[in-house]
Amino acid sequence: MRRARKSIGIRVRDSHVELVAPARVPLTTLQRVLDEKADWIWRHWQRCAAQAEARAHAPSSVWLQGREVPLCHDPAALLTPVLTGGGLVLGGAAHDLRARVAHFLFGLAAEQFPRHWRRLAPLAAREPGQLLLSSARTRWGSCHRDGRIRLNWRLIQAPPAILDYVIAHELAHLLHMNHSVAFWQETARLYPDWRIARAWLRREGERLFDFG
Repeated sequence: MRRARKSIGIRVRDSHVELVAPARVPLTTLQRVLDEKADWIWRHWQRCAAQAEARAHAPSSVWLQGREVPLCHDPAALLTPVLTGGGLVLGGAAHDLRARVAHFLFGLAAEQFPRHWRRLAPLAAREPGQLLLSSARTRWGSCHRDGRIRLNWRLIQAPPAILDYVIAHELAHLLHMNHSVAFWQETARLYPDWRIARAWLRREGERLFDFG
C-alpha cells in the first residue's frame, strides 16, 4: 500500500501483512525490508492467529489494571457487567460478551484515566490541552501540536504504572514532537522507570487487544 508518508511501516493484523510506504520507494527496497523483518513478521502473524482463535471462543477472564479477573457469564444477570469479589459478572447472550466487556473497560478508562492525568499533567513542561480516549490499533497514545492528548482505553487492563508511563510519554511530546535524546530525557524526568514500562508494553501489549 502506497501512502503520503515519510517512512516504511509494517502491520500484521487480521491474518495478513500490510506494508505501508511512500509512493517513490522502489520495490527492491520494500522487498529488502520484508526480508529483514521476516522473523518479526512471522512471530506477530503467529500471535495474531492465536488471538483470532481465542476470540472464536467465549472469554473466561479479562485483565483489569494488571490483575486477571474471571468472567462469570450468568444469563439471568444484568446485561451491564458488574464487578464483584468473584469476578466480572455478565448476563444476557454469550455471543456479544466481548463487545460488552470492551464497553465496560472503556467506561472504566473514562473514569480512572483522569485521576492519573491530574497527578502527572502539572509536572509537564508545557500545559497540556484536553485529555481524550483513543481506540487506535497501532499506538498507545498520541499528542497533537495544540496540546490535546489521546490515551488508548485498552490501557485500563495494564498495571497502573504502565498508564503512568504512557501519560508521561505523551506529556514529553508537548516539549519534543519526536523521539530524540532530549525527548527521552524529558520522559525520564516525568517517569524515571520508563524503560521498564516500555519493555512491558512491548512484551505484553498484544494481550490488551483481546477485547474491542
